[in-house]
Amino acid sequence: TREDAETDTTEAPATTEASATTEALETVTLKDAEIGDIVQMGTYEQDGDAETEDPIYWDVLDKDGDSILIISHDVIGYQRFSDSPNCVIWEDSQIRTWLNEEFYTDAFDKETQARIKRYVTSGVDEANQESRGDTTDRIFLLSWKEIERYYGHKLPKAEALLCKPSKAVLQRYEEIKQQRVREKIPFAESAPDVTEGISWMLRSTGKSQNHISIIRGDGYYSQCMADYYQGVRPAMWIYVSDENGEGQALQE
Repeated sequence: TREDAETDTTEAPATTEASATTEALETVTLKDAEIGDIVQMGTYEQDGDAETEDPIYWDVLDKDGDSILIISHDVIGYQRFSDSPNCVIWEDSQIRTWLNEEFYTDAFDKETQARIKRYVTSGVDEANQESRGDTTDRIFLLSWKEIERYYGHKLPKAEALLCKPSKAVLQRYEEIKQQRVREKIPFAESAPDVTEGISWMLRSTGKSQNHISIIRGDGYYSQCMADYYQGVRPAMWIYVSDENGEGQALQE
């Protein structure tokens, strides 16, 4: 965990060097962030070296008072939505647990955790266009409806949703690919090069039964089975002021 790490989440240099696959990114401080900006908050393994702490960069998608909605700039995780091919509901998913437990603890110290808001999410059923139950989470995946809301003015241009993986994700992708080759799984050797873009999952169910919604490596919408490995772009609402939603000062 990073509970004892000393991190100033309110300040960031104007230009910081990304440690994964991106070039230098122009960032702003949290308190100055506006929609379309990039901010820096937390650390997570991204460069393939477990001995280093790599800063996480986030795209600002929305702003509401003293809170902003952010999503990781790169694909920084590679996980299954669920171990079961039949579990396509966000509320019951393995990825929801991983985001709100392991990732939440590993990526953020206590001061940063205090900035992350609780957000009511729903596992939207794209096939039937109705909710499959609401949950309250600190960290979540975007739904397809949120994709349309926040990227709609850029769609259907695929580059709006195309996202590069971190080096650590690329390494994990290759490990799983080689494992599938050894197990002689059909078409494993023909897995695509994902250096410039890797698929990443949404929390929405797919349009077909027992499928989840994903954004493909080329930036277009698709769907896949829930127990397939996919890229992860965490999203969350965070407080940007020095006080949380109840008016209490954030404590270290």
